[in-house]
Amino acid sequence: MKTTGSTDPLLGSRVHIAVKAAVAAAVAWQVGNLVPPPVGDYAYYAPLGAVLAVHPSVAASLRDSAHLFTALVMGASVGAGFHLLPVPGWAAIGLLVLVAVLLGGWDRLGDQRSWVITAALFTYILGNIDTSDFVSGLVGQVAIGAAIGFTLMLLLPPVPVRVSVKRLENVADLVADQLDALADALVTTRDDEGAPWHDLPHEVQPEALRLRESYAALDDALRGNLRAGRWRAVVAQQRRTADVIERVADLAENLTFMISEVQQSDGPWLRPGGDAARTVADTLHDLAAVVRTLARDQQVAAADAATVTRSVERVSALVAQSLDRGEEAFPGAAVVVSLRRILGALPVTEGAEPPPGIRPLSAPAWPPGRRRRSPGR
Repeated sequence: MKTTGSTDPLLGSRVHIAVKAAVAAAVAWQVGNLVPPPVGDYAYYAPLGAVLAVHPSVAASLRDSAHLFTALVMGASVGAGFHLLPVPGWAAIGLLVLVAVLLGGWDRLGDQRSWVITAALFTYILGNIDTSDFVSGLVGQVAIGAAIGFTLMLLLPPVPVRVSVKRLENVADLVADQLDALADALVTTRDDEGAPWHDLPHEVQPEALRLRESYAALDDALRGNLRAGRWRAVVAQQRRTADVIERVADLAENLTFMISEVQQSDGPWLRPGGDAARTVADTLHDLAAVVRTLARDQQVAAADAATVTRSVERVSALVAQSLDRGEEAFPGAAVVVSLRRILGALPVTEGAEPPPGIRPLSAPAWPPGRRRRSPGR
């Protein structure tokens, strides 16, 4: 089964980030060389600050620039302080690393914590001739570069909507493929009955979680973004669709594992290729088509919702008949519940009657722990 590939939530916007980082570094180098000595003697640190300040979002750029500046000041202070201690070099290095690593554990520094130890070592080793000049050059030039990088981000802020949309469509296709594969297995008869069920189930949730992270990154990209106004409604709609796809992915994965495990057990629920199996398979194919459409149209047409509803009702009737005949129908009841939960999560076009499924109590949200009420509650 195909996956969405990289775990990078904004994969695809990296080309834009790379171009901005290159421009910011070039400008920072030019500006850094215009600064008079002693700060100007360390112009090679300006491109470093510029590159580190370029991020997928304005908010992240500002946040990391502040963290970077703080970490550099802390590290440079440690390195400069150890120049004043009358201890051998090897002992000073050891103690310096100990102190810098402990200071780097401050949570407020975020991903820039490693620059505490870097700045401390640079200051102690490279700044042994004129420590004050080195510290002012390092901190000053990195600050200049970071300011240039942040300014570029502020003037040309990214809104990686297409990246998130692509991941949304990919995850929806994964879910639909899972449902189609399950349907095909139900109508296919094989000599080795256990073989298809062993290979069929695949975990979809990891990809769904990456989808959630992608939209969390997109939300972050809108903070402080001068172009955010025109995109907020679009992103909000896509976020609602992503929530539905994530829920359906969870239910579809559970449904696939459940049917596969039951079918390969000593008491399978359905006879592959039989009428009952074909009824369930048709329903799964209908659901797969709706999931693919949902990711691209952001809603389900009334006619498609009605088709899926009729399919689910046929499966429900099938299970009810088996109960009337006194047959064991626990797997069938579980399948019907899963199908109705998927049905209840589907958003239909405005004005259309919602499918008679089991509505979710709440919609998924990011970060975990924050729950949004579902529509109508």
